[in-house]
Amino acid sequence: MKKLLLIFAVVLMASPAAAQLIITGLYDGPLSGGLPKGIELYACDDIADLSVYGVGSANNGGGTDGVEYTFPADFIPAGTTFYAASDSAGFYNFFGFMPDYFDTGYALSINGDDAVELFYLGGTNPVVVDVFGDINTDGTGQPWEYMDGWAKRITATGPDGSTFVLGSWYFSGPNAFDGETSNATAATPFPLDNFACDPAVDNEAQSFGNVKSLFR
Repeated sequence: MKKLLLIFAVVLMASPAAAQLIITGLYDGPLSGGLPKGIELYACDDIADLSVYGVGSANNGGGTDGVEYTFPADFIPAGTTFYAASDSAGFYNFFGFMPDYFDTGYALSINGDDAVELFYLGGTNPVVVDVFGDINTDGTGQPWEYMDGWAKRITATGPDGSTFVLGSWYFSGPNAFDGETSNATAATPFPLDNFACDPAVDNEAQSFGNVKSLFR
């Protein structure tokens, strides 16, 4: 029995659920067209090929739409924060720098009542490794609503797999960006970067001996 449990633990350790990548923020801006819209992500470990990850938005509580955008095959060093947006110009005008990635399709065209899923694509089928919001619930009036505002992951939390954990997040509150023209001058600015992974759940750093000791 111990041997079977050990094998199972080692398989889990190598699983995509270990998630080198985490969703750390969402923003729904005040500029024309509701721009900028998009997400912040953080690499807990070196990612040799970012194209093994993709995102999708679950709009208005309509459930998953699956993978709607796949990242390009870039190398991302551990400790990197990066930004994906629905529009590069709106993002630049509000934040003062260009987004790392942008997609004009549905994946990042989120409103403050939409959930977002992060998928690992390196296996046979896409696997949800992190999620913000309840994909089956319209976020309007929910504790996780970020309409015309933002949501930010609490440092050293996540990834949360396919189950949203409200306690892993803090929020600007709806309409915090109303009347603002830039993040730098906003009364409640989106906290750029400002995240660190929890080393206790960094599966890439776990050794075979650490896992084996659980079953002695």
